[in-house]
Amino acid sequence: MTQNQIERHQLGQLIGANKRDHYYELHYSTGEVARLYILADGIFRYFLDPAKEFDENHSSFVDLSQFNNSYFEKSKAKATSDSLIIQTSNYQLIFQQKPAVMTIFDETLHRSRLSQLSPIELSSNQTTEILKQHKNEFYFGGGMQNGYFSHKGKIIQIERDHITGKGGVLTQVPFFWANSCFGELRNTDTTGSYDFGKTNQDAAILTHNSKLFDTFYLLGNSPKDILAKYYLLTGKPLMPPKYALGLGHVGNFLTTMWQPGEAKERNATMFEDGNYYTRTTNPEDANGKASLNGEEEYQFSARAMVDRYQKEHFKLSWIVPNYQVQDFNAEAMTSFSDYAASRDVNAGLWSENQTPKVTPDTTFIQTNTSDPKILKNDALILRDNLKLKRPLIFSNTGIAGSQSRTMLAFGDIGGNWENIPTQVAGFLGASLSGQPLIGSAVDGTAGGGNAQISIRDFEWKAFTPLLFNLDDQGKFSKTPFAYNNKMTQINRAYLQLREQLQTYMYTLIYRAQVGEPIMRPLFLEFPHEQVNYTPQVSHEFMLGPNLLISPIVNGREDGNGNSRKDNLYLPNHRTMWVDLFDGKKYLGGRVYNKLSYPSWHLPVFVRGGSIFDLGERNYVLYPQGRSKMVTYDDNGYNDYSRNHVATQITSELEASKLKITIDPTQGDFNTFQTESTTNLNIMCDGYPDGLTVKINDQVIDMQEYGTVDTFAHAKEGFFFNTNYSWMPEFDQYQEKKQTALQIKLAKRDITDSKIEIVIRNFKYGNETLVHAITDSLLRSPNQPTVDPEKISSHSLTVVWPQLTDQVQIEVNGILHDGIDGSSFTFHGLAPNTRYSMRLRYVAKNKVSEWSDPFGAITKPDPMNFAIRDIHTTSNMTSQKDHPLKYLTDLKLASEWETVNGVSEDQPLELTFKFNQLEHLSRMIWVPRKIDHQGDPVEVSVETSVDGTNFKPYGERLTWKSDSKNKVVGLRDVEAKAMRIRVYKSSGPIVAAEEVIFYKEKKNND
Repeated sequence: MTQNQIERHQLGQLIGANKRDHYYELHYSTGEVARLYILADGIFRYFLDPAKEFDENHSSFVDLSQFNNSYFEKSKAKATSDSLIIQTSNYQLIFQQKPAVMTIFDETLHRSRLSQLSPIELSSNQTTEILKQHKNEFYFGGGMQNGYFSHKGKIIQIERDHITGKGGVLTQVPFFWANSCFGELRNTDTTGSYDFGKTNQDAAILTHNSKLFDTFYLLGNSPKDILAKYYLLTGKPLMPPKYALGLGHVGNFLTTMWQPGEAKERNATMFEDGNYYTRTTNPEDANGKASLNGEEEYQFSARAMVDRYQKEHFKLSWIVPNYQVQDFNAEAMTSFSDYAASRDVNAGLWSENQTPKVTPDTTFIQTNTSDPKILKNDALILRDNLKLKRPLIFSNTGIAGSQSRTMLAFGDIGGNWENIPTQVAGFLGASLSGQPLIGSAVDGTAGGGNAQISIRDFEWKAFTPLLFNLDDQGKFSKTPFAYNNKMTQINRAYLQLREQLQTYMYTLIYRAQVGEPIMRPLFLEFPHEQVNYTPQVSHEFMLGPNLLISPIVNGREDGNGNSRKDNLYLPNHRTMWVDLFDGKKYLGGRVYNKLSYPSWHLPVFVRGGSIFDLGERNYVLYPQGRSKMVTYDDNGYNDYSRNHVATQITSELEASKLKITIDPTQGDFNTFQTESTTNLNIMCDGYPDGLTVKINDQVIDMQEYGTVDTFAHAKEGFFFNTNYSWMPEFDQYQEKKQTALQIKLAKRDITDSKIEIVIRNFKYGNETLVHAITDSLLRSPNQPTVDPEKISSHSLTVVWPQLTDQVQIEVNGILHDGIDGSSFTFHGLAPNTRYSMRLRYVAKNKVSEWSDPFGAITKPDPMNFAIRDIHTTSNMTSQKDHPLKYLTDLKLASEWETVNGVSEDQPLELTFKFNQLEHLSRMIWVPRKIDHQGDPVEVSVETSVDGTNFKPYGERLTWKSDSKNKVVGLRDVEAKAMRIRVYKSSGPIVAAEEVIFYKEKKNND
């Protein structure tokens, strides 16, 4: 038994309690004393300090100054035969005597919000709380857990490992919450581990490496309430200046060098002199060097890059010219900042982990730190620089509370399809952890070179809070015009669309202040569908309440070379979804498959009922049912809280009558214009025969115009447009436009004008919302099956006798549409999971009866058989940022590499020791993807049954330097340790993503 196990104990029986001046004091039979603070309605703090020192303000991220003692003073305590019950507002905090567990009971709901399963566990360096977990309780938070937003059945680490790919953790946030609407914020900066049912499906096991148990319990009636209370403790999200929503460029214009290249080289860039160049790190090869203002050669300068964006018709909003270089000439930086400002571009500075020496023109800072002291100092310096303007700081990491100081901006390696779904889920996880302002560099940093990945990455990131490129870190240029003219045009169109949606995005940033995430998982808008809480929809997100984005996440193509999209889920069978670009309408509550999207077309859907303000009171409406939108605006840089305006628009469609109301604008700011025109563009399916417009209850005479030109010159009137588009930048890609009723109102005082519009005989989406009719003439399928030869851990193939062109398949209660032929493979399934199915034939709007249920269980995840906790040693030094532990951490996003190379005389020797004698099946060497400068090409393998004495396993192996995994069969091998020797590699180092050893499956059952 270890010393830690001897010291570890549970909290003993509750033996006494006292009410002090601002807290309750609880005494336990094991000698501990705890304090309970009642800070506000639904915010409680439980603080247990074994040393009994109780430093109430030990936290660096919790602000207690805003709380008074009123809720504590109003609380009442009573003792029963077995419990202490503290009553506050509608909550009962029930402390059981033996065992010493706590329950929080909500009298309004008549149920417990949370219950401890067993007493808190304590040791000299660790504390653990175990909560009861309910079957339909899902868990969120924990910071940016790359690749995940929903944690039920998983263990997450509360740490920062700086791994940007799947399984990495970029922000250390000891805060989680459940859909049952309770949350916890552990008041500690130590690392931890949260087990949400992986070890015990009935328990959430919450551990931190701290001797203190200091936690805040947060209770509310919605996720918004929980996040708002988290912000009350740690600070509201930063309100950025408007330019932060524009396109950014981060580069190194101080030490980057260029050498002549050729057009045929994938990483070659053509410059203004008509020649091609590639980046180099060898000064002997370089004939061009970057600079800020053209001190070397102008075309390689930061000024030239600003010019280039302008020449390519990309509006650049902000630029960082010194990425990864701390030293710079202040005079040259000032000169560059002035030049950027003259082009309406904001210039900022990069800093490693200290406050930089800012120049007078510096408008923002990008940093690698989350240290509150440094960030506070950065903000003070920027405030002094900017006078009344809002400071802006980007950071590539974060802790609890950093949302009030920074926007999270990072770059992964790039050039990999897997990065897209990983980042979508990670962004959602960050949003649910209180960090709504987030973005990642388009196409990553050092990787790249795949135009299709780059274009698809730019498209979906145009719908995220931050959009920027991070250049000069690898072989490939990352600008939005780095590829051919076709790709450049697509990127330009998406940037212009983002600019159109700026008022919508800015409104979402306002709403983030009160707990509404900007990027939202589907369950926040559609909480009654269980699928929306699960990883099945982790590759999709809502941008606010109105837009659903489902990025292209793989390179699969149809016969025409278009991206093929399967598993696209649109929620709620009562909701109509409209393709943003072509206007096609879809019924919600089902999964769509076999959709095709050309390169310009991202799957983006407008929710029925949506209202958009495109700026300057130019509204677009997609009527369905009753909906409301409040838009916000300010001058973009001053104090927003007291200097902004808000406008409410409501739309109500009942039967064929549509009523739209625009209330008078509330508020003011110093450049606000009270006189404004109003334009409405109302999507519809046909000509409505009645229009009434009232302003302040007075009917306005509205003239109808018959052509686009006459309507364009009119001050007031309406026009039925059968060729309407509010995104002209995409008109080049499609001939068919949409239909809209356009209404134009002359200038009026919008702070004193209530506008009411009634449209009769209005139709939009009526046919879409009609459900399929069961036809008795279509016989029910009687032979659909799952092909037993095509079952894997993540896929199943269904086959059926073809009777109609299309079928629908219900999978675990969810309808899948768009399936044709006689077979279909479902991808992206969960391992070792039962999938129950039914199938029916489809003929136009008629369907057959369902087949009898059938189904199958996916195979177990191969990673279940991977050996964990391997002790690895090496005879060579590893790179600091790519340590040896990354080689066996079972995270493919991390990479290990050596400092030096190998030779026949001095081979690399890697020894892998297991915790016990293992029956092995195979070993896999996973090469790194960024390049192939460190692939082993001559290798030997040895085995050991005692961990000390090794013997060769087979002959020396020769491996190709490529992206394929290198598999060594180890069937019937027993080993306590394995050794790999690398005699030759493809480059000056040895590198890998992972080495995985698998045990035999029969020994893991």
